[in-house]
Amino acid sequence: MSIQEKMKNAKECTWLNDYLTYEERETAKKIGQIAVAIQIQRKAMGYTQKSFAKKLGVSQTMVSRWETGDENFTIATLTKISSALGMEFNNLLDVRATAPLMVACPECKYTLPDID
Repeated sequence: MSIQEKMKNAKECTWLNDYLTYEERETAKKIGQIAVAIQIQRKAMGYTQKSFAKKLGVSQTMVSRWETGDENFTIATLTKISSALGMEFNNLLDVRATAPLMVACPECKYTLPDID
């Protein structure tokens, strides 16, 4: 199932609004948007996580952490990733250049839609 299909079929949850501050939600949204952009572009270029990791000189686990939003990015890392993916740095941050954000709720295990 594609990322877009998973997002389309996801059930809604209010966990983000109930337990996180606005700043925490915005940070989670940006990290999620970047994670999705990396995964979509990597796959579009035909890289596996393993081959992309090798290209960047990192472990496959690190690529997985980037794509799941488990790793907080530095500007240097994002610059290196965007260059390797042949995309502009700003496109990693452009919400409309990627799929909508979905975050896994730790309480109910449903996937959460983008919440403004």
